[in-house]
Amino acid sequence: MTEALFGEERRRQIVELLNRNGRVEVRQLAEQFKVTPDAIRKDLRWLESRALAQRTYGGAVPPTSVSGFVAYRNRGEPDRKMPLVKAALSLIQPGETVFLESSSYTDLMMNEMDAVPGVTVITNSLHGLAGIAGKVKLLHTGGSFHEEDEAFYGPMAIQTIRQLNVDKCFLRTSGIGTDGRVTTSLSETMELKKAVMAQARQTVLMVDESNWNHWDRFNVCELREMHVVVTNGLPDEMRAKLNRWKVPIVCPTEEVPEPRLKGAIRHD
Repeated sequence: MTEALFGEERRRQIVELLNRNGRVEVRQLAEQFKVTPDAIRKDLRWLESRALAQRTYGGAVPPTSVSGFVAYRNRGEPDRKMPLVKAALSLIQPGETVFLESSSYTDLMMNEMDAVPGVTVITNSLHGLAGIAGKVKLLHTGGSFHEEDEAFYGPMAIQTIRQLNVDKCFLRTSGIGTDGRVTTSLSETMELKKAVMAQARQTVLMVDESNWNHWDRFNVCELREMHVVVTNGLPDEMRAKLNRWKVPIVCPTEEVPEPRLKGAIRHD
C-alpha cells in the first residue's frame, strides 16, 4: 500500500472512530496507527478542512455548527471534569495571583473564577479568555500561537512569566511515569511549565486518572516537586509514593489538605 493510500485509509478510519466514539485523541490515534502525533494532527487538519471533523484541545470531535472546543465541552465532558475543577478551585484564596496553564480543565476553571474575590489570573490560553474576560483581573502571556492547543508559548511568553510573581500555578500533564516523572508531549509546553514553576510559591498539578503510569516525550520535573496533586483517581502505588514524599493528594471525594509551601525537594 502506498503512503498516499495508507493516509487515505487512516483518515477514513479516523472518521469512523469519530462517529462511533464522539471524540478522538491525537496520542491514542498515533499509538493505534503507529505514526507520529504530527502525522495525526495533519490528518485532523485535512479532515477539518473538508468539514469531516472539528479539532479540539488534543484531538477532534465530529463537525457541528459550533466551535470544536464548545462541541467537546457540550458532549458531557464537564460532568466528568467539574468535580476535579472545583477541587482545584478550592485551593485558591481571595486576593491570590494564579497561573492557569492552557487546558480543557483550566478553561473550565476560568468560567468559575469570579467566585474567588480579588483573584488575579495569568494564562497562556486563548479559549479560556472568553470565559473569564471582564470577571477578574486578567494578564496574558502573549507569545507564539500554537494552533492545536489554541494557546501561546515561546520566548515571549516565558519572558512575560519571568517578570511575574505567582502564588499558585495550576499545570496539566499528558503523562506521569511509574518512576514519578512528570512529562509532556511538546518542548514548548515543557519550557513554559518550568518557567512558571520557577516563579510560583506553590505548584498544583491537575492529573486526569488516565494520565498515570505512562511517559510522554519531554520530562518536566519530578512528581515529588509538586506542592499539591489534584486528581480524580490514581493507582495505589502512586498514592503510596505521594504519601511517602508528603505531597498532599486532593480528590473530589476527599478532604482538601492545606498545601505545603515550596521548600527543599524531598528525597527517600
